[in-house]
Amino acid sequence: MKKLLLTAITSVFILGAAQAQVGKGHKFIGGSFNFSYDEDGTVQNFNFDSGVTQYFNYKITNFNISPEFGFFVGNKLAIGIQPGYSRVSGTETSNFYSATTPASNYSYTNKYHTDIVGLAINLRYYCMVNDKFGFYPQMGVSTSHVANDFTNGHFAAYAGPNVVFFPSPKVGLNMGFGNISYQYNYLSHSNFVNASLNNNFNFGVNYYFGGK
Repeated sequence: MKKLLLTAITSVFILGAAQAQVGKGHKFIGGSFNFSYDEDGTVQNFNFDSGVTQYFNYKITNFNISPEFGFFVGNKLAIGIQPGYSRVSGTETSNFYSATTPASNYSYTNKYHTDIVGLAINLRYYCMVNDKFGFYPQMGVSTSHVANDFTNGHFAAYAGPNVVFFPSPKVGLNMGFGNISYQYNYLSHSNFVNASLNNNFNFGVNYYFGGK
């Protein structure tokens, strides 16, 4: 009985002391999934000399899935490759009210969806505080395109802080909380820079495996 108890205690200690599989030769798979639905959407009024148009965009669904595969090229440095797919769908209605000719009033309703495909390459530098918790800055580049029109899309370069927690040596829970990004639109040739640290949260799960 004492031997069995000692074996159990030793096993718990080994599991508790096991290090997360972060380091050269290790690999990870995982990614992120996002889904949102907005029943009410938005309402806009457009005023013209001839009348007013009310534009409704509602029942908006956003779906995104981004699997990721990565590998460590050093004890702290990892590269990730992340394809992505997303769909935005909803219903739009335009109601026109003529200021002079009520017979010209009309209502138009259309259901729409847009499919977007993309690819990102990420670079992470892990800084582990202990065996279970750490943080890593992540930077990368990505390109995304409307599936049926590859001239419509954008290129992005970005960087941001992330934290990681290992509930077990092979499973890492990630959270990002903001970033700075540059985006270039292929269609309009416009570009802009955005920076935020408080309203751009994202979550992911990675499974770590392999070794030297």
